[in-house]
This record gives sequence, structure tokens and C-alpha cells, in this order.
Amino acid sequence: MPVTTRSVGPRAHRRTALALVLLGVAAGGAALSGGCGARTGLNIPPPAPECEVDADCPGAKDLCNPVICQLFEAGQPEGGAAPSPEGGAGGAAPRRGGTCVSLTPVDCDDGDPCTRDTCESATGLCSYGPSTLDLDGDGFRAPLPGTIPGEPLACGDDCDDSNAAAHPGGREICDGVDNDCDGTVDNGARFVPRDLDAIRISGDIAPAGAGGLSWSGTSYAALYTGTTRGFNVYRSMISAGGEPLAPGEEIITPKNGDASGGPIVWVGDRYGAAWQDRRDGDYEVYFSLLDENGEKVEGGDRRLSNAPGFSVNVSLAWNDAEFIPVWQDERNGAFDLFAQRIDVDGNLIGDNVQLTDGSSGFDNEAPSVAAGRSGIGVAWSAGDAVTHFIQFQTFDAELQPSSALVSLTNGDTDAVYPTVVWNRDRYVIAWYDKSASPKAIYAAAVSEDGEILIRPRAISNPGPFRSRYPFLRPLGDRLLAIYSDDRDQNDGYELYAVTVNADLVPISDEQRLTFARRDSIGPVATFGPDGDVGILFRDDREGGEHHVFFTRLECKAGD
Repeated sequence: MPVTTRSVGPRAHRRTALALVLLGVAAGGAALSGGCGARTGLNIPPPAPECEVDADCPGAKDLCNPVICQLFEAGQPEGGAAPSPEGGAGGAAPRRGGTCVSLTPVDCDDGDPCTRDTCESATGLCSYGPSTLDLDGDGFRAPLPGTIPGEPLACGDDCDDSNAAAHPGGREICDGVDNDCDGTVDNGARFVPRDLDAIRISGDIAPAGAGGLSWSGTSYAALYTGTTRGFNVYRSMISAGGEPLAPGEEIITPKNGDASGGPIVWVGDRYGAAWQDRRDGDYEVYFSLLDENGEKVEGGDRRLSNAPGFSVNVSLAWNDAEFIPVWQDERNGAFDLFAQRIDVDGNLIGDNVQLTDGSSGFDNEAPSVAAGRSGIGVAWSAGDAVTHFIQFQTFDAELQPSSALVSLTNGDTDAVYPTVVWNRDRYVIAWYDKSASPKAIYAAAVSEDGEILIRPRAISNPGPFRSRYPFLRPLGDRLLAIYSDDRDQNDGYELYAVTVNADLVPISDEQRLTFARRDSIGPVATFGPDGDVGILFRDDREGGEHHVFFTRLECKAGD
């Protein structure tokens, strides 16, 4: 039978040689690693060692979490080399390098809650600084969150670390401060109107509305919402005498981001502020630190929420160590309340924490938060288009529930928009009721464990008319309530104030604070210099346009 032969070209020869190599056969027919039955395996190059010296290991520079390069044993062959027929190393070179091994981390815990135990990564040495703050620089440290100033494990005895005029042993004067830390502010003092007329703060940005007000010791910082091709949050600094300071109002949120809100708190050397805007699509909650001049500090805005749906109506508290904003959020469908812990430098601590459960079918809205002795208290409105309840609950420093849910109203009346403060040994919650008799400001007192100490009662007396929009300032043995009321039928609401005792019984006459026609509503207030109470509010006196005004109450020392 004839045999046909064909020559193999160079390209075919290269393909054949490559195939033979992949099969372990050399082009000349010699085996790469022995024939069938040979005792030696494939001579595959060993993997590169993980390390050869300690510095090769990830994290080697962190001496608080030490890691070393543990070298392979002497005589261990290169990885992948087959043993010799006699069971030895087969003549292979000793394996190079080693593997990274983590050692026991440095433990700096000294068991003392009053020290902040840290390890310096560059040296591996421990340092032990104080675990509490002295932001106001008066030499007295704030207590740990959840403790009472002066207690053995509180690690601090300053009852108000946002103000250097308050500390143990201080002398009580009329200045809006608990100077001697006895739990009472301006003992026996009364608060009466100081200014003949309110001062307009906002520029030509109507409609505008008050957001927040705080005093630093040298000036007031006022935040409010205004309108210029969309909503923005503005900041104005106000002097001790109530006059706007240069450079005047400035936008602190992205222009045309439809921002609103603006609660602001002073903590001794800086402000914390929060608001909502929709720069990224739907409404989300943001936070920023401001210096004593109201300028944003390094780090800028911190986005707190990041979920589908609106995140709005933010309230803000400070617990002597952390900022705690609380807001309503519809990421789960219905509105629920969420909170976030933020340290003094603006760093977020953990994730958003859900505080309420909307599975009942009611929305949870309009939260107000206050820091208490061992955690926070949150009041809010729950309901739907027809029914509204005022609810309250306490949470510990980790934002976990520390009391059962407390319902302060039963839904038979239209109770809305609560506000809450901590007053010496209890939370006091106030709201207004649009359908009760009277249509007044109501208040109740609740302990930290959720016990109702004072059942809801009216603290204003509008007669057949209406009181709305309460704001409380705690004084320890009493409280100052500021609100709007239309009893004078002055073409709208006017601001009023009343002082009530710890049992929520009025102990002063209701004082009218504004007199211009049309509405004066939505007051927010803070203690200022010399015991003044600064009040920021919306006022429509100028042709019905919504502007932001400022006025003051004066502290009159008790007899």
C-alpha cells in the first residue's frame, strides 16, 4: 500500500512542539520529568514566599498589632520539588523566605473607665489620657454619657461642659447658667421682655423660617431656611445686643439643594448643626461642625442617611461626648425614626439606628430629642391622615431602648408637634392640641424608665382661641415655655411665654412678647449673655412675607 508523505512547514512544526511540551514530551522525544512509572514528579517552580523579612508582611508598621515573617525550617525543600528516591530533599535547594504570622495585639486596657486607653501604632506603646472632655476649658471635666456628674464612675463633675461659668463651687448669678451645679438655673429669677421690638435677621429670601439658635459665649449663631431659586439653609451671627454681625447672612448648604431645618448646638468650643437637603436626589440628612464664628471646619458636610425615600425633620442633641441627630425616614415604606451617633470631631460612630417600628400602620414623624442622665429621650407624633398620637421613649447611650413605649395621648384629639427637654431628673414633653378643650399647649413629665410622673395637662390658657408651636427651656426646678397664641386676634399669632414649676403648674402670668400684626410663630430659643433668652422666630409683619426675626427676654434676679 503506497504511503503518501508531506513535508511539515515551520509553523506546523512550532505547533507540534508546543503540544509536545504541554504533554510533557520534548520535541526530540525526551521526557521533561521522567517516563511512565518514574518516581519524580513535575519540576514546577515553587511559589514565591509570602515574606522574607518582617517588613514584607501587610500591616508590619502597626506595632500595636504585631506581625512577623516566620521563616521556613532549614532544609525544607522548595515548594513543588519532588522528594528524592531515598526520601530526602532530592537535591532541591532549601526553601526561601517564610509566611506572615500575627502575634498577640498589644493590650492597653488598664481597667479604669476614666482613662482613654490607646496604643501608638508607630511604637507599640500605650498612653492613658482622660476619657472625658473639658471643651469649655474651665478645668472641670464632663461626665461619661449615662452617668451623673460627680459620681465615682462618672469621671467628671461639670454639669455643663459647654459653658465655663458652670462648674461645682461656682457662684449663682443671673446668666442663664447653673453656675453652682445644684440643678437649678438662675435660682428664683424671672424672665421679662428686654427689647422694645424684634429685629429682622433674614434678608430678601422670603419665605423664610427659623431653624436653630445657639449661644457660644460671645455671639449667637442663627440658622434658618430661606428661598432663592430653591430652599437653602442660611447662617447669621448675632451680637450679645441682638444686632446682626458682619458679614451678614451666608448660605451654608449647596445652592438650590432645597435644604431646610437647621438645629444647632454649642458644645464648648464648636457648634454642631444638622439639616436635610436633596443635593443627591431625594432628601437626606447632613451634619457639619462650625467654629465659633459659624464657619464650617475641615471635613465639611457629613451625609448621615443614604437610603431610598425621604429623610427629613432632623432634631439634634449633645450628651457631653457625642452629637445625636434623630430624624424621620421612609426607607422601609412608612416613616420611622432613625438616629446616628457622632463624636466630637464629626466622625460617625457605627451605622444609622432604627428607633421605631412602623409595622402598626402609623407613620412616626416630627421627632424631638433631648439628652438625659443616662441616655436620650425622644418624643414624636405617630398617626395617619386622621389620627395623631404623642409618643415618647428613652434610649441608652448605644441607642438601644431603655424604656417601654409611652403614649401620652390616645388619639381622641389632634395632638401634634412635640418638643422634649431634660429637666433635672425627668423628661418634660410639650405639644399643642388642635381639637382639645382648651386648644392649648399641653405638657407631661416622664422618668428615664418610662414612668409618667406628671400626666398631660394644659400649661397655657388661650380661652376659646389657640396656642401652638411650643419651645421649652429647662431651669431645673421650673421651666420656661415659649409659644404662639392668637387670643389677641391681632390678625394672627403672637409670641407668649410662661414659667411652670416642676409639676407643670404655671407660676407666672402668660406674657405677650410680640405686638405686630400678622403671625409670629415657630419660636426656637437659647440662653444667652447675662441670663438673656434669645428667641428666633418667623414673622409675617412686613406685608405678609415670611421673614426671620430675633428678640430677647431679660433675666431678673429673684428676691
